[in-house]
Amino acid sequence: MKTYLLNVIKSVFLLIIVAFTTVACEKDFVNVESDISGAQNFTTNSRLFPFVSYSKKLDPVQTNAITSNVLGFYNDPVYGVTSANLVTQIAPDDVSPDFGDNLEIISVKLYIPYYATADDTDDDGNTTYILDSIFGNATSPYKLSILKNEYYLRNLDPESDFGESQAYYSNAYSSLNLSAFEGDLIYESPDSGFVPSSQYVAIEEIPIGEDELEELETSRAPGIYLDLNNEMFDNSKWKDLLVQSDGTANPNLNNIADFKNAFRGLIFKAEQIGLNEGNMAYLNLSEGATINIRYETDVEDTTTSERERDTYTFNFNSIKFNTFENVTNTIPLTDGDAENGDDQLFISGFKGSMVVLDLFNGDIVDETNTTQDAFLYFKDREDKWLINEAALTFYVDIPVGQGGQTEPDRIILYDLETKTPIADYFLDGTATSTDPVNSLILYSPKLERDSDLNGIKYKIRLTEHLNNILLNDSDNSKLGLYITTNINYSATSKILNTLEDDTVTFVPKSSIIAPEGTILHGSKSSVPENVRATFEIFYTEIEN
Repeated sequence: MKTYLLNVIKSVFLLIIVAFTTVACEKDFVNVESDISGAQNFTTNSRLFPFVSYSKKLDPVQTNAITSNVLGFYNDPVYGVTSANLVTQIAPDDVSPDFGDNLEIISVKLYIPYYATADDTDDDGNTTYILDSIFGNATSPYKLSILKNEYYLRNLDPESDFGESQAYYSNAYSSLNLSAFEGDLIYESPDSGFVPSSQYVAIEEIPIGEDELEELETSRAPGIYLDLNNEMFDNSKWKDLLVQSDGTANPNLNNIADFKNAFRGLIFKAEQIGLNEGNMAYLNLSEGATINIRYETDVEDTTTSERERDTYTFNFNSIKFNTFENVTNTIPLTDGDAENGDDQLFISGFKGSMVVLDLFNGDIVDETNTTQDAFLYFKDREDKWLINEAALTFYVDIPVGQGGQTEPDRIILYDLETKTPIADYFLDGTATSTDPVNSLILYSPKLERDSDLNGIKYKIRLTEHLNNILLNDSDNSKLGLYITTNINYSATSKILNTLEDDTVTFVPKSSIIAPEGTILHGSKSSVPENVRATFEIFYTEIEN
């Protein structure tokens, strides 16, 4: 403890001295002279340290309990086409309902909002929107089917004696044989296919005794809005969900668990049309997603034939998860060389690939021209260095014509042992919850691009992470580099069938649903020096 306090005091003292000293650029050698008795000279400089970096192919990942879900197709120009299906339970808003007498179904409408931003107002006073989270070609259709799910989705895992939540993984179509549990077809897109629309959704119906449509409510933000009534699953089957043959409410609606067992949910299935690249949308299933059953019953306490209408609503606030399938594999992903590192580093979302970093792995030539272990050399700087900044830099290695706007803007670095982002993540003063695209930009600046929007390089700062190793004896754990769609979202999910002593056992939830990917140059000596990944420490040193 005493040593640590002395180091902290020394660091603060050095910062004060440096703050009043004029220094040149990051790599200049600066000599600070002083006439004050007992004062010391200081040097600011930098050193490149060796590290091993290699790709790690991710096995199926847990896709339930994430904040957003995706649906559709994404054609990554580097990695190929991936499809995303969605499996979800539905639950009634109202238990033990009373539907009155002579219930008849008028319509069954599904609404799932996209993520959208209000943009303007049209001539009729309606809000126009911009869709925030559509990837790929928004005008390229795919086939969308919605099927009744017959597989029971349980909340708790029996293998943990029901002490832990049940995990559902991205390979459920194979691991659960989900195809065998596809029930009645509830919706199928027309032959022309399905594409997302940025148009507001108008909720309309023809009132009793009228013949023209009227709006039921203020128009909703853009989303999937579908009529769930077809020959295989028509309004009579939806009626059976609500009432029994004698007109009384279905007892399954008295308890949410009973309903989820009787009606086990929906499968949203995306299929490619020809060679269409399709598109992929983020769905907001937690806020406003519903199935509304509009029904008509007799008016109570009257001898006339008057009828009235009401709505019974199901929500999506239950188990839901994505399944992913690589339709085409432009680059077959494999595990890299953990001992020597890789020339190219493959990093992508979905069930893709990440990068493992082993810092200080290798030798360094010290000031006396002696070769020694890089980590031992670094640890010997404990009473000699004040780390001003430390950074990893990775240069993009995407072939010409395959990059540009499809390259992900952000990457995130985790400690693979603690399963959390490194210390610099939590100490970045630029964090903002209202603008995640531009949040934490000191720790992880956005991808640097050229004038044609092609990616040049990523940078990750790990100054505090190294200070913890140097001053606090923290472990020099292996680090994991991942794509992220929301750098503020640091929660993680499990990887299927991993063991505690495996190097990589988790993936950030923000990476699971990241459709984009990139290729980076590695840190091996065989990589040209001008694009080789670097690990550089900028420091101030006392001259004794």
